[in-house]
Amino acid sequence: MITESRLQMDCFTWHWNTYPQHRGLLFEINNNSENAREGMRHKSLGRVKGVADMCLLCPGGVTVFLEFKTETGTQSPAQKEWQRMVAEAGHGYCIIRNEQEFRNLIQTYL
Repeated sequence: MITESRLQMDCFTWHWNTYPQHRGLLFEINNNSENAREGMRHKSLGRVKGVADMCLLCPGGVTVFLEFKTETGTQSPAQKEWQRMVAEAGHGYCIIRNEQEFRNLIQTYL
């Protein structure tokens, strides 16, 4: 079974190679800390619990946040709450479980 990290890496690489004109518009949101001290430092800098793994900035001012999960992975309560807030603010949020879902999403928005 593919890991979430591997799925994210494969999707990013496909996007980078397929859409060179959009490089830099799909990016990782690093929301993990190596230890508690770094976690506290990042929290004081604005890190928010539950934020998605990546952000896609699309033509026309559309923003879509991407959460990568394995086929059996589930969102944490914080991730579900953040998804709700994103939707209420009028932005897109997608859970990506395989590379084909990612490709379909990219082709829809780009």
